[in-house]
Parts: sequence; structure tokens; C-alpha cells
Amino acid sequence: MEGFMVMLLLSTAAVLLLLLPLLLPPLPPPPSLLLLVPVVLLLALLSLAFLPNRDVYGQQPTDQLF
Repeated sequence: MEGFMVMLLLSTAAVLLLLLPLLLPPLPPPPSLLLLVPVVLLLALLSLAFLPNRDVYGQQPTDQLF
């Protein structure tokens, strides 16, 4: 019975996702500055991923195991 309810919920969500764009009016495009937010987040995450890891005193941590 629980699996049936999950399938019913997922099916209803899928049908709504298909029908709602046909019923709702189209949205205006976002401001162009807002489109830069994902790019800035990606650059920040990439810089954090590839920057060298240093502690407060500027030394490489040697006792950390990852």
C-alpha cells in the first residue's frame, strides 16, 4: 500500500509538471545581473578547491588524514 501511495504521488507530480507550464502565463526573463550568480558561485568553489591548504601560521598541515 505504501509503494502505491509513493507511485501515485510521483505520478501526480509528473503530471502537474507537464501541465502547469501550459496553464500558467510565461514569466519575464530574470535581470542579466542575476544570471551571473551561478558563474560567480562556480568560480568561488573552483578557487576554494584548488587553493593550497594552509593553517593559521602559514604552514602546511601534516597531521591531517583525508
